[in-house]
Amino acid sequence: MVPKSRLLALALWSLLVPALTAHAESTAAKRVVAVLYFDNNTGDASLDVLQKGFADMMVTDLSSVQELQLVEREKLQQIIDEQKLQRSKYFDPKTSVRIGQLVGAQYTVAGSFLAMEPQLRIDIRLVENKTGGVIVGEQVTGLKNKLFDLQQQLVSRFVAGLQLKLSGTPRLRSRAPDLDTLLSYSKGIDLADQGKLQEASKQLAAVVSKAPAFLLARERHEQILERLKASEVKRADTLSEVYEALGRRAEEFLEAPLPPDADERASAMRLGYRQVRMQYLLHTLRVKHLAKQSPHVVLPGHEKQALALLQGWREQALAYIRESAEHFRRFHNVIDGAAYIGSTDLKLQPEDEERLRLARHRTLSYDDEAALGVAEFILMGKFRDGDPVFHMGPTLADQAPSAMKDGFRMLDQALEEAEASLPRQREFRTRRALELYGDAYMLRGQVEQAVARWQQFLDRHPTSDHFKYISNKIKTALGVGSNHYDNAGTQYNAHLATCDKSGILAGYSQEMNRRLITQGYKAAREMFLELDAKCGQTRELKPYLGGLLTRSGLEAANAGDCASFHALLPRYFELGGSKSDVEGYLKNYIPHCRPASEGAGDTARP
Repeated sequence: MVPKSRLLALALWSLLVPALTAHAESTAAKRVVAVLYFDNNTGDASLDVLQKGFADMMVTDLSSVQELQLVEREKLQQIIDEQKLQRSKYFDPKTSVRIGQLVGAQYTVAGSFLAMEPQLRIDIRLVENKTGGVIVGEQVTGLKNKLFDLQQQLVSRFVAGLQLKLSGTPRLRSRAPDLDTLLSYSKGIDLADQGKLQEASKQLAAVVSKAPAFLLARERHEQILERLKASEVKRADTLSEVYEALGRRAEEFLEAPLPPDADERASAMRLGYRQVRMQYLLHTLRVKHLAKQSPHVVLPGHEKQALALLQGWREQALAYIRESAEHFRRFHNVIDGAAYIGSTDLKLQPEDEERLRLARHRTLSYDDEAALGVAEFILMGKFRDGDPVFHMGPTLADQAPSAMKDGFRMLDQALEEAEASLPRQREFRTRRALELYGDAYMLRGQVEQAVARWQQFLDRHPTSDHFKYISNKIKTALGVGSNHYDNAGTQYNAHLATCDKSGILAGYSQEMNRRLITQGYKAAREMFLELDAKCGQTRELKPYLGGLLTRSGLEAANAGDCASFHALLPRYFELGGSKSDVEGYLKNYIPHCRPASEGAGDTARP
């Protein structure tokens, strides 16, 4: 059975070509034709979207007729939106003429579905927009599964009535296999018209999956994917502009000192702008100077710019801690012996509140433990840029020794404040500070110091609900915890000292991640060279060196260090690696590391 879309397109093609030929003053000039949405007069509202898909298919198929110039459906939709004609009856001659004239068409095709069950009836009308006259009007009625017969009747009537011989059939690209598929396709088109591109993409992807030969659905899906990509680029540009504006506004606002007698609202606003300024500096760091892959290390050649932003952030953070403490001192309330800030909301000026909304910035709120958040970023490289936690390296503490001292000093201060707090607050605050203390030591491979800090918490709070959790952290640090993967990561250097194959293979990835965060992109290459020099000739480990080298090379490339990837290749080939595998990595995983002669340079951003 011939697909319905093909048959209806043939019918409409048969209708249009003779009619236009009979009324054309010159066959050389193309005739501009608009195919309007087909009215749904079946009484079934669920079929309303069918009008768009059907019209889109007609436009696509008829565009292959050389004598015709079809108005694009997107242009038609634009006019309908601008003129608020969504609820119009397009089959009405006056409406079809008006829309046809608005889109600059000489002729307008309108149609309507009058029934779907048990019989299918379609009315079609061709209107000349200049005169408003109906050139051709026809209808077909019959069973849906006899659509081919209906199409033949329609073609026969028009050809016989106009006494015209068809020169051939148009090249069709729609080919919807059945009415249900056409309905699903129409829903996707309608979603796209509403601007719901993500939903439209999913809808059309499902159509393509179900009917892979439905070429028009495939083309429209690809077009929507391109629109999505373009909208993401536009959104990124818009967000960048908004962030820049917020950063400038915060800088300007903070230039003026806060009056000593400022009220709570003014003080809270200053804290809000301070947070915005800090966030702006970290956002700029992330977008311009860090690798996109996690862990997000500073890119080669960006070290100075990154450090300058980090130092600027550090100044803002220290000021933020001082101002937060002063805000708390002046405006806190005491309830049941505990001190609280009444309102934690930090509001900016109205125009900047709107910018925050556009940027989808996280909510600005007062943090009574601001120093801990600052210490976490300084020592661990963790911060929030939106909702997810973001991890960068090398940390500020590993780039500036004085920052390391700042971070640990903040933790000491937090411990002193925890001891002075009420019993119900003391345990929570102590755990946060000591856990972060231990994590900072572990990140730098100082296991004994980490264990000592965590043990302090267990000694002070032996009945804590977190006793088991902290105890397991200690066991893992010593390599005897319940998680064998984490155990291996903490014991990698001990296994390296003895060239223990199992321990090295199990802990290699975790140790590399730790070194990238503390040492930066160079760590990926240096770690393999260290292993190769010490254990590369051992019989047990040598068969696995190629895989470890690949891991290091790809980590280096993802961190922007393409030079290290290429520098490791000679050793890779010595270990039995193939050129085809390298070509596959460059093509599928790290295309930014292709040699310049292949269209990408070593310095391209990953």
